Amino acid sequence: MAHAGYPLPVIQIASHRTASHPRRNGGFTLLEILIALLILIVSLVSIFALFGAASASHRRAVAAQNASQLAYSVLAELEQVPNPGTLANMTGKTNPAFDGYTYDVTLTQAGVNEIEAVVTIHWKKAGKEESEIYRTILLKR
Repeated sequence: MAHAGYPLPVIQIASHRTASHPRRNGGFTLLEILIALLILIVSLVSIFALFGAASASHRRAVAAQNASQLAYSVLAELEQVPNPGTLANMTGKTNPAFDGYTYDVTLTQAGVNEIEAVVTIHWKKAGKEESEIYRTILLKR
């Protein structure tokens, strides 16, 4: 309540902030946000690059595994032949279980009772011809 005829006293609160230390409301500055975004973008680009490299590595591994399985299958069939020396060389053969893969088989006499079997597996990767070679010795029975 005001006293009759007397004005109320004015109270001033001194601020500890000066012009060199402007008052902040607890938020982030634009520069801090831009730096955080830059760090986030660099991190995301690095992670996506790793995914691309991992995907390419996986495709190479799957192709090599398929080639190896096809070669194993072909060599297992050749081992069942009593006298593999009587077989002719094969070129451009396919196996329905391995779509996109072809194979060649070359048989050469390696010894009196031994035949060297060379199986070359072919496939295309991104339009480029790829191949792997597998060798074994077959014994005449």
